[in-house]
Amino acid sequence: MKSKLFLLIFLVAGCTGKKGSENASASQNVKFEQYLVEGQQLYQIHCANCHQLNGEGLAKLYPPLAKSDYLMADINRAICIQKNGQQGEIIVNGVTFNQPMPGIGTLTNLEIAELTTYITNSWGNEHRMVSIKEVESALKSCE
Repeated sequence: MKSKLFLLIFLVAGCTGKKGSENASASQNVKFEQYLVEGQQLYQIHCANCHQLNGEGLAKLYPPLAKSDYLMADINRAICIQKNGQQGEIIVNGVTFNQPMPGIGTLTNLEIAELTTYITNSWGNEHRMVSIKEVESALKSCE
């Protein structure tokens, strides 16, 4: 299914007859869509159990990612949390949460870029595609 969707997006983008920067833009759009698809699959595997499929979290146990002020305020922090986890109290949309979140140390930089792209562009969040270079840079600066 995933490969069929990617192929369809690729074919549509390739058949536009655009040149130069327009082709580059179409290529970026295809890459963005691919990151969203891959990120959604990673989210369902690694995150949905606690943060729920709709990103709304679970009562006061697990914070929402949907329309999350905490998430959107610092994308680099979100990248670090995915890889290394987080301990201690946080406030998300005015609600205090204090459950540890384990990191997913096995995620590659590409997977973190895809996952971050998905969560920052879903459920009312609006960002952009997060690149592998951004992930590499963020991970170097994790505290």
